[in-house]
Amino acid sequence: MRNYIIYITVMLLGGFSAFAQEFNLPILNQYITDNPFLISASYAGIGDCWQIRGTGFEQWVGIDDAPSTQTISIDGRIQNRSGVGAVLFNDSNGATSQQGFQGSFAHHLTLSEYSRQYLSFGISYKYTQFSIDSSEFNRSLLAAEGDINTVDHNFDVSVLYRWKTFFITLNAINLLNKPLEDFSINEPGNLTNYYAYTGFTFENVFKKLQFEPSVLYRQFSSDLRSTLDANFKVRKFFQDSYLWGGVSVRSLIDQDFKPLSVSPMIGIKKAKFYFAYGYQANVNEVSGTDNSGSHLISLGIDFGCKKSTCGCTY
Repeated sequence: MRNYIIYITVMLLGGFSAFAQEFNLPILNQYITDNPFLISASYAGIGDCWQIRGTGFEQWVGIDDAPSTQTISIDGRIQNRSGVGAVLFNDSNGATSQQGFQGSFAHHLTLSEYSRQYLSFGISYKYTQFSIDSSEFNRSLLAAEGDINTVDHNFDVSVLYRWKTFFITLNAINLLNKPLEDFSINEPGNLTNYYAYTGFTFENVFKKLQFEPSVLYRQFSSDLRSTLDANFKVRKFFQDSYLWGGVSVRSLIDQDFKPLSVSPMIGIKKAKFYFAYGYQANVNEVSGTDNSGSHLISLGIDFGCKKSTCGCTY
């Protein structure tokens, strides 16, 4: 029971409740590892190759039953202007867990080939199985008669605008309410979240360097929480590969931009193979708990490469 008390305390200090996990594809720092498709379906099919990416994220290593997330994603182009993708995910968080599948379709339009302006639309269907094991908790506190096992079917929509090296994507996650008959009447039924991800790249052509600042804003309708990720990446290009390094700082906007974590990351792309590692250090009260931080590993491979005739999918 002591481990569960520590777990609940850490969750509250971090600004995330156990129930906030339900019916969401867990977005931590995986998207920074050159995989924005995890944030926005409108990225499906952008690029010359099909991409497979597998990511494991272990949080607060050293604390029993700490959050653990695994995702496998694939996306690629099916026509000159369209793409599809899918994500399998598993997420455990103490007594709660969820497993799910997300299938996505995106279509890309050219606004101006001369000024390199493109507009993309994406839609996703998501199936999630969510469960709570209440055997170690006070059931009256959870207002649940025994364990909870329920399934949710939901949809996400997104739009992506690109102008040269500038990008911005707006996303509405979980358009449908959840089935309240499986939960307490005090549970919020609105699952809709909103993401905005934007940034740009600029290059030093002579040194083959590329710089990419970006930010990710997220708002959760159920409890009005909001977070902001401020990211910065540097890529160094070689003949058939590149190295990159970066840092991401997450803050809680609803708590006056209170810093939550700092995440340095590194990665390499060699031919068609990809590897990245990230470490997340808590910088609020959670940093005093007995854990060695959080660790992320991403592996990937590209295949089926073929250049499109439309600049909208470059």
